[in-house]
Amino acid sequence: MEQDDVQLIHRVLSGNDEAFSTLVKKYQKTVHALAWRKIGDFHYAEEITQDTFIQAYKKLSTLKDRKQFAGWLYVIANRICYDWMRKQKPVQQSLGDAAMQAVDKLTYEHYVLEQRETEAKDRRHQIVKQLLERLPESERTVVTLYYLGEMTAKEIGKFLGVSVNTITSRLQRARERLRSSEEILINDTLGGIPLSNSVIENIMREVADIKPVPNPTTKPYLPWTAFGTAMVLAILMLSISNQFLARFQEPYSFEANSQPTIELVDSLAFVDIDAKPSVRNQIGKTDSQDENSSTGSQVSGEALATNTSTNFPMLSASNTAPKVARFTLSNGIRVVNLYVENSAQVGIFSYLPLGLVADGKAKAQWSQLINHLTVRSTGPIDINTSGAETMTDNMRLDYLGNSDNWLQGVERHANWLSGLPFTEESLAEEIPNVLTQIDIVEKNLATHKYANTAWNQVIRHGETDIAIRESIQSARLNELQEYRDRHLVQADSVLLCVIGGVDTEILKQTMEQHLGSINLPEKRSPKPTESIETMNDLNATWDINVTHYLVTYPIPRPDDTDYPALFVASVLLRLACIQDTQLKDLAGYVYSGVDLVTPEQIYFYISASLKPNSDIEKVKERVSYLMNEIRQPENNTQIDMVTYWLSLELGAPPDMKTLMQNKPENVTEDMWLLQFGVSWGMLEYQYGETMSQLAAAFANVSADDVGSVANRYLTEDRRMTLLLTPRASE
Repeated sequence: MEQDDVQLIHRVLSGNDEAFSTLVKKYQKTVHALAWRKIGDFHYAEEITQDTFIQAYKKLSTLKDRKQFAGWLYVIANRICYDWMRKQKPVQQSLGDAAMQAVDKLTYEHYVLEQRETEAKDRRHQIVKQLLERLPESERTVVTLYYLGEMTAKEIGKFLGVSVNTITSRLQRARERLRSSEEILINDTLGGIPLSNSVIENIMREVADIKPVPNPTTKPYLPWTAFGTAMVLAILMLSISNQFLARFQEPYSFEANSQPTIELVDSLAFVDIDAKPSVRNQIGKTDSQDENSSTGSQVSGEALATNTSTNFPMLSASNTAPKVARFTLSNGIRVVNLYVENSAQVGIFSYLPLGLVADGKAKAQWSQLINHLTVRSTGPIDINTSGAETMTDNMRLDYLGNSDNWLQGVERHANWLSGLPFTEESLAEEIPNVLTQIDIVEKNLATHKYANTAWNQVIRHGETDIAIRESIQSARLNELQEYRDRHLVQADSVLLCVIGGVDTEILKQTMEQHLGSINLPEKRSPKPTESIETMNDLNATWDINVTHYLVTYPIPRPDDTDYPALFVASVLLRLACIQDTQLKDLAGYVYSGVDLVTPEQIYFYISASLKPNSDIEKVKERVSYLMNEIRQPENNTQIDMVTYWLSLELGAPPDMKTLMQNKPENVTEDMWLLQFGVSWGMLEYQYGETMSQLAAAFANVSADDVGSVANRYLTEDRRMTLLLTPRASE
């Protein structure tokens, strides 16, 4: 029972190793079954079982939700299995075609008559493996856990992070695929395999030599497996807040005299993308001009020169992961701290509930302008330390510093969140900057954020002619100030993420002193003028000189059991869009994701900036074709890679050595660490308490699951399309 696990974990953290032995006995067959399913060798599966529990013991204090212990074990075991397979050469022998034909003909009774039991054991294992290989991945895992792990459907659901009904359906489908004699063989073979008595003994012997796990004084968090060699690709390709992931080059400065450039990375990967070398998008400065980082989000070379740590060689060699702690200030502001031992860098990022699809009627892009003005409200922009970014459903404010000046960053955030008044001078300076961003985005065919802005005005507010530029040009100071005061800083909707060398206890006291007294208003999301209904084939004009096509489908929220498969579907679709040469000939940047979040609903979307003179009907046809492809499970061949990396990304931070090993060559360690802080903060803001459940659920999403949700949610009757065309010249 969940409460039993909670009590046992409490006793373990209090120094009672016998309680941990009870946990091992309870879950050892489950972990062993999963390991055998992954690697196919019973002996090595026992070793992986031991390693899983030893890692769990070491990291137990970081487990945030102790009721999720079973799912947490799944993530750890899955990672260790992957690492084991990555290091092994292919040594397993296949039974071959003849053996597969034999499997089709053999029944359990016939097999027993032909072979002696002592010689048959290994053969039965091979046959069972072949039988299981016939099943889809999701059914295969459930069958293995059911027979070898001796788990009930409820226990499997808890372990994998999916509903009992889903587990029951998968088990039933698996039985329908297998003949009765084959199921008997699987049951008898897997059900009759005892674990070696030495497994628990070895685990407890190792545990005895480990320093007792302390009982955390702050809310702990789920440990994360290492990113692995493909981390950069994985983060860039997965659409968890893809807006902030970038190529980290010199960004635009407010004080720059030359025209800025951007690099758009709101795409799954840089595979087959003709990216312009001059296009940039980075964290730190307040104005990277792509529509994916509306007001900047990258660390500049100047900032790095100012804030460079002398301790990074130690970071690069460190096997220690950031220590994650969470706490809430007296006024409701949530804080997550990623303490990095030996780091002299400190990044402070606040996430606020005002974004492009929450803007009010006829207030297109006001959130972006408010972003600029908020950062400037503390005085002239310091391009070395201050930054910001406007997202679809939130806004981020950045301070980039070090262990010597991080208190200035706390004060800066306190001023931003306190609502310092804007000035006419600042407004006059920022309007040209925002308009310049629009010009550059047009040239780069990357109008996705502006398309989301327009979508909000059409779908939520009933507008048909969207004024992006004009809305910025006509904004008045008193209206902007009032709008900011009502909607930017709201109770229970503010998160600060701090990464670097600041001790959690010191951070707690400092944050409470400077930010805890800020008076936060109740949440007041802008109201739509009318209820949102499904509307097909909508058309609107806008004052952007690009044609843009956007398709959306309403989907459930992250706590729904179908959400993980829908998320995976969006990633697979994004990969397909990037790799599709026909679509590449017709459009600039094409994205798919589930991060189109309004106050009322979450949407699955696909978004395309069309090249000049492209045939829109051909674009629609190609998008429809790629959408239909993911409905067929056999087409989703990249799912194992996607689900693996998703399960890692929502787990826990990697150790510094692994993180730095996977940074791009042209990125400094300072920059990479801060960029990781931005991404982690976004995950915390978007998923919060559901992250550990999602990590386990993502790892178990199958191609069948993706096909199922696509056929149920991404349907014609739920589809909304919007075609944005440039307004006719007057």
